[in-house]
Amino acid sequence: MHKYFCSSSLYIFLVIKSLPALANDSFNQLEVDLISLYNPLGISFSAMGYHRQIYHHDESVLWDNLYYQWGAQANINPAFIRTGIHFEWMPVAILQIRGQYDWLHFNGSSGSLLSFSSSDQPFGDDELEARKGDEISDNGSRASLHLTLRAKFNKTIIRNVTNFSYYQFPGVGPFYLEREHEILVATNDHIVSNQLFLLFENNNEEGHHSFFGPYHNYVYARNSDMTSERLGVTWYQEYDTSYGALQKTRWYIQSGVYLHDPNRKDQLYLIFGIGGDY
Repeated sequence: MHKYFCSSSLYIFLVIKSLPALANDSFNQLEVDLISLYNPLGISFSAMGYHRQIYHHDESVLWDNLYYQWGAQANINPAFIRTGIHFEWMPVAILQIRGQYDWLHFNGSSGSLLSFSSSDQPFGDDELEARKGDEISDNGSRASLHLTLRAKFNKTIIRNVTNFSYYQFPGVGPFYLEREHEILVATNDHIVSNQLFLLFENNNEEGHHSFFGPYHNYVYARNSDMTSERLGVTWYQEYDTSYGALQKTRWYIQSGVYLHDPNRKDQLYLIFGIGGDY
């Protein structure tokens, strides 16, 4: 059976990665990652460059190293190309607020951009194979707000990321296959997603950080009234390096099962990524 290459929303390294060791309160950074997926099968390259400004220090960890940052990001995969800008603010150590705007170019392949007459129309692997060649190439956009709550108790870390996104799609519609979350959305639609991590620090030697724990992901598209829910485990490794401009390297793996999904209920999934900071 033919498998479609696509992209999956993945914030593992953004959520877990440690803050850089700061020589000053203002710095620029570039983060690059290569991500592969199974069920759905996919591959994706992402990059994000930003400027971060630390604006407040305090003896209390709750108010120390508060920052704001701005930058740009891009994601390239066989289904679409996404580029955008963002602004992020940490008003208190337990909360990160991020506003983001992205431009989307759909490549007209790999199920993107594919129209559906109703949200009840099937869009599993067999249906996508039968409709291969019906995709169109066009442009769209997405505006999103990301709220991250985080807390640490000894070696236990709790992080919750809630994303509110508004999509605009061109074409015939009235519904489209949104390949980042693998659900159907309307021409103008809202997607709400939530990722919850419970992580345990199992190694925190100098220059080496390791985290492991359960993970839950929930996605809801309002106009199609469609949901997807996954439960799994995450393993994340990060290393300080000194290879020229390369400051850190990382690899991460996530595996679990679809608790609820229009096409993949009770099926397993796997995500693997590698990356580095410059």
